[in-house]
Amino acid sequence: MTIIGLTLQEWASLLGILGILFGGVSVLFKGIIINPLSNAIENLQKSIDEFREQMKVGDEDRKDIHQRINVLDKRVHGLEISVKGGMKK
Repeated sequence: MTIIGLTLQEWASLLGILGILFGGVSVLFKGIIINPLSNAIENLQKSIDEFREQMKVGDEDRKDIHQRINVLDKRVHGLEISVKGGMKK
């Protein structure tokens, strides 16, 4: 029995060879493209996590500085009032 000029045994051999070729190509594809890409994504995720931590620390520092500025503003405002009041006497 032949299909498109090939016997059943030839088709089986051809499918076996194509399966091996596709398997080899997939292994190469995974090794050359997928694994380095996965590593790069992991490194990027670590960098993003570190950046988020730094942003949290920066946000806390910013809030602390803002509070200190508010306290100083109140002190300066109080001093301005006392100096202006003292000059008018």
